[in-house]
Amino acid sequence: MPRSSRGDRPQTGPSSPAALEAAERNPFTPGFGLVPRVLALQGTPVEDFAAALAGRRGAGERSVLIAGARGVGKTVLLGQLREVAARAGWRTLVLHTSSASMVEELRGGAVDLLREVDPEAEQMRATSAEGGAFGVRAGADVEFVDRYAGEKVPLGRLLERLAALLTRDGGGLLVSVDEVQSADHAQLREVTQHLQDLIGAGHGAGFLAAGIRTGVDELLAHPGTTFLRRAHRIDISSVDVGTAAEVIRQTVADTSRSITPEAAVRAGEISHGYPYLIQVIGAEAWARAGDASTIEIEDVDAARAATIDAMVVNVHGPALRDVTGRRMDYLQAMLEDEGPSAVGDVAARLGLDTRAAGVHRARLIGEELLQASGHGRVALALPYLREALERVRETGSTRRAAAPAQVTRPVRRNG
Repeated sequence: MPRSSRGDRPQTGPSSPAALEAAERNPFTPGFGLVPRVLALQGTPVEDFAAALAGRRGAGERSVLIAGARGVGKTVLLGQLREVAARAGWRTLVLHTSSASMVEELRGGAVDLLREVDPEAEQMRATSAEGGAFGVRAGADVEFVDRYAGEKVPLGRLLERLAALLTRDGGGLLVSVDEVQSADHAQLREVTQHLQDLIGAGHGAGFLAAGIRTGVDELLAHPGTTFLRRAHRIDISSVDVGTAAEVIRQTVADTSRSITPEAAVRAGEISHGYPYLIQVIGAEAWARAGDASTIEIEDVDAARAATIDAMVVNVHGPALRDVTGRRMDYLQAMLEDEGPSAVGDVAARLGLDTRAAGVHRARLIGEELLQASGHGRVALALPYLREALERVRETGSTRRAAAPAQVTRPVRRNG
């Protein structure tokens, strides 16, 4: 995983009066796409991108493709890059794969931005005979006309005008797409072709995208994605347990509370270094500490069940929704083993030869549900996937029967 933009330690933001006022609020942010107070990201992708925008690195690094499993912080990093761009004077048009047409969404965003930055967006036009061929004479009746209303200007010309204006002012134009693996291929090809044209013409332009690793790989194998293949790719994954514990400790340290070293380590262990779980275990332990000034190991242990449930429902539920037939049988057959499974054993349980079983195994590895674990062995790839599969086996779904009870510590030790 990339290193932090502030050296090897997790990144923290400066304190502010607003932050201090909200110090007793739960500081963890377990929702997808929410920016944590302390980031588990390690490395320099943010600085590298900032350097590319400033011209200190190749222009090709202004186009970034972020790939990783669900919940590892892809959307958070995407947001960081957009913030860096905004501080550098660049403007970003955010497209959505769920829109009816990303191309038309790009057109609408470009027009709105042109109306903001183009000094000629409103043109004066004479409405009486006093207006002549050489301009508007004094006393003539005039009206202001929206240059970008009415008949459609070709999208390429709109983007050319917009990029030229932004580049002239020392910035540039970025287009950003999250969940890029879900984009319509033809629409995405047209969008990226326009950006390639802008870059080729020497304008400040770039593309930011994020998606599930397997979906990104499939997308890049599709004809017409040459532009994306040239983008600077960042693959992100979990962090080590020590980093996870430090993220949790620093997040609490930014409040009036504290967390014991043992509790922070236990929370890191429960999270398995998975960024989403870091936020969930932190939020649940904070809540279970009640009004105590120190979060202790018993609070973390009490939060474990709810943390696992959040992972099963919010991460594994969507991932397993489309896993049916022999692929689900393969995963269920692995539950007989406490650790990694021998591929021959799983094939025998399914009543298949190893070659036939290998087809299902390869697909599950491609979907990031399995991972190779030594010669002839495979393991479940993500934390608490076993618990999710056990729930599917017992109930047919990953949905919870009832929310885990939230019990706060009854005895306060605030002295």
